[in-house]
Amino acid sequence: MFLNWRMAKLRKAQQKYSKLVTSLSVCVIVSTLSACSFLPKEEAVLAPPLVEPAKVEYDVVDVKTGSIVKSLKGAGSLTPVENHTLSFSESGGRIKKFHVSEGDVVKKGQLLVEVDTATLSFDTKQAEIDLKKAELQLKALQSQSGPQLTIDIAKLDVQSVKNRVQYMREQLAKSQLKSPINGIVTFVGEQKAGDPVQAFQSIVQVADTSKLQVLYTAQSVDQIADIKLGMTANLMSNGKAITGKVVQTPKDVPLDIMETNAELYQKSILMSLAELPKDAKVGDLIDFEVITQQKEKVLVIPKNGLRLAMGRNYVQVLDGNTKREVDIEVGISTDTEVEVIKGLSEGDKVILK
Repeated sequence: MFLNWRMAKLRKAQQKYSKLVTSLSVCVIVSTLSACSFLPKEEAVLAPPLVEPAKVEYDVVDVKTGSIVKSLKGAGSLTPVENHTLSFSESGGRIKKFHVSEGDVVKKGQLLVEVDTATLSFDTKQAEIDLKKAELQLKALQSQSGPQLTIDIAKLDVQSVKNRVQYMREQLAKSQLKSPINGIVTFVGEQKAGDPVQAFQSIVQVADTSKLQVLYTAQSVDQIADIKLGMTANLMSNGKAITGKVVQTPKDVPLDIMETNAELYQKSILMSLAELPKDAKVGDLIDFEVITQQKEKVLVIPKNGLRLAMGRNYVQVLDGNTKREVDIEVGISTDTEVEVIKGLSEGDKVILK
């Protein structure tokens, strides 16, 4: 009986405990929900958009088979083939007179400039008279069969006067500048009558303007380094093509001439013309081209596709979307193109700089 009572009391206690736990759970849930309702709502985080990388654009050119020509192009001036610059060989005296002006046509042997020699001309004429007198005296002695000693002395007198005449004539010749050719006076110095004479100072220049050639002076020696004697020159004057030929390079200038104007001759070439342009005159400009190297059916790329680094020649080649470096061997190189001997094939795409 007592046991039944105890069991009944225990069941009631368990029922109360279950209700209490249930009530507490409900309160906790309600409190949690209530607390959540007071917190701000979080915004949904958006996934970043997918951005495709920018596509790199290259300036490319296909390797092609073609021809390549290396040449020297420029404009030269017409200059006489035969040109003489005249000067006095000794200092002393003063210029007496200029007998010509620039542009005058002169004959061979014509007097151009003379030095005031005071009485030299008169003394020379007097010596020539003395020579004639001595020769007459000798002839008279010989015709009269005079003493041999007297005849020998007369012969010596004649020789003495001859020597004096020869010397005076040489001095007189040194005091005059005469034209060595038929031609035109192309230069007259700034000297004037009364100025002192300086040895080897250019006084006048005479040229044969019927025979002209083209003179080209480069800015540097390297520009004409590939030019050789005998190369063909393609000339152009007033739209007319003229065939020419290289007749002088720095290597062909005689040493004695080179020393007179090394600055000019070291950087100059001369070209002949098969025919002179109509109304051509000294100083006229003539366009020209001299081909120094030429090849056909070779691989060629633009000059701005070639890259240099530490003595290495290479290009950048585009293979699909991949860029790679390729070492190459080059041949003829011009201002705009390069011959490729090894390293590339026709159709390869070279990236330009």
